[in-house]
Amino acid sequence: MILDSIKEWKEAENDPIVVVGAGAVGIHLSVLLARQGRKVVLLESGNHILSSFASNAYRTEGREHNGIRLGRSVALGGTTNLWGGQLVEFEALDFESRDWVANSGWPVGYEEFSRYFGPTYDALGYEGETQNDEQVWALINRRPPQISDDLLVFLTRWLKQPNLAKHYREDLETNPNLQVVLNTKVVGFAGQQNRVEGVKLADGKGGFDILPGSHFVLGAGTIENARLLLATALDDQWYCPWKENDKIGRYFHDHLGGPVAKITPKDHKEFFGEFSTIVFKGRKYLPKVRSQPSFVRENRILGVQAMLTFEHSVKEHLVFLKQFVKAALGSREIGSITKFFRHAWACLRYLPPLMWTYIVEHRLLVPRGSDIQIIVQAEVEPLPESRITVDPQKRDAYGLPMAVLDWQLSGKELESLACFAEMVKRSFEDSGKATVQIDRQLVDRDPQFLDTLHDTNHQGGGCIMGTSAENGVVDQDLKVFGSDNMFVIGPSIFRTASHANCTFTALTFATRLSKHLVEATHAAD
Repeated sequence: MILDSIKEWKEAENDPIVVVGAGAVGIHLSVLLARQGRKVVLLESGNHILSSFASNAYRTEGREHNGIRLGRSVALGGTTNLWGGQLVEFEALDFESRDWVANSGWPVGYEEFSRYFGPTYDALGYEGETQNDEQVWALINRRPPQISDDLLVFLTRWLKQPNLAKHYREDLETNPNLQVVLNTKVVGFAGQQNRVEGVKLADGKGGFDILPGSHFVLGAGTIENARLLLATALDDQWYCPWKENDKIGRYFHDHLGGPVAKITPKDHKEFFGEFSTIVFKGRKYLPKVRSQPSFVRENRILGVQAMLTFEHSVKEHLVFLKQFVKAALGSREIGSITKFFRHAWACLRYLPPLMWTYIVEHRLLVPRGSDIQIIVQAEVEPLPESRITVDPQKRDAYGLPMAVLDWQLSGKELESLACFAEMVKRSFEDSGKATVQIDRQLVDRDPQFLDTLHDTNHQGGGCIMGTSAENGVVDQDLKVFGSDNMFVIGPSIFRTASHANCTFTALTFATRLSKHLVEATHAAD
């Protein structure tokens, strides 16, 4: 049931599990809990209309970070209203302690964690053979590309419906165990000693309410998770259990993204047969490349992955036609019909090969003569001084202190990127597949090259997992150190960033937490 305000909430006989934030992880966790018979209240400060955080709710210092402004949203569905729905797995190396990467080594082992990949894929609609790369290649009658021992071609998966509020719509609207409450601003928590007893809600007029619960899960996003924990620590009405934890807000990270090289294939047809997007039974799979773990260990570098982007004059026309058709089907304003015919005429000679490639070869057409770039997504080294803090002197309309982000890099990222790019060049050229021209600044290890790269809206850290409050904010079960019933979910709990997009790993941790909370609440029953 979706409610427009907390005034419509119907109190349950037993205190529910309260989840703060109806973004990807909040929705996913709440639905899994409700399906298993747990009573859940999911709180969202926004509503059905996509909006942004107020400009007086945050500011940045240090390295420029656009994602704090452009990569977050306030609405049912959270940032899944903005993303493309790409699912990428972390690998075993990401969970290991690497002596050349500060703060690496997770308290959860990869073997134990990866058991939850399958149930997470299942819940998202990727079932059976579609979870395995080799089987996906087999479905289109191709073998996985083999380029070199140091370079791996892997597939990322894209959701048919990236907005998880729409993906889980039936559960959100009809599951009797789940109440979703919109337009509800959480500004902190209240409790006694080590136990949280309720979330503190503000009406924007100076008034507050307390919503009670049995267990509390904070899934409001990386910036807001740290902001709420830090704001609660300032509350003099309760000596909260995490008040003295200096790790809250620290080790903030995001991926570095941008072009590093240009590539020219030797055999156009074969090259695009290996690297163009796969489409099979309405599902999309994107081939990418990354370093093999052995190469990463041998060269003591950070993780890097890359995709190949194809630019051609026809792309603009195809994008317009796609948006035009979507608008028409959605009964929205469709714009100029003259523009439609102009773009359609420009695409006309590409339509037969496009249809053949899509229907017969299960690929998206890449026209001959496309400009190809290698676009990286690189892990950064987590630093304690790269952090989120709050400014108590500046508060928003609800009384929450302003979040202050200071994103910093160690500089190790430059050598990792250069080493990766040079390996990719060797791999493609030695195999005879393509020639690669690396950006001169990167070849020269010019520190200014890092300034040409940008954040990728993959914000993480600030509430990292650890073995104790000395090195983390939450334990291996995602419970806040010192508390009995307070949990955090989302990329904010990641100790390191991997090279991979963060959402699938965050959702997998939410799947794992659902099992823990079901067991915990069953014991309480």
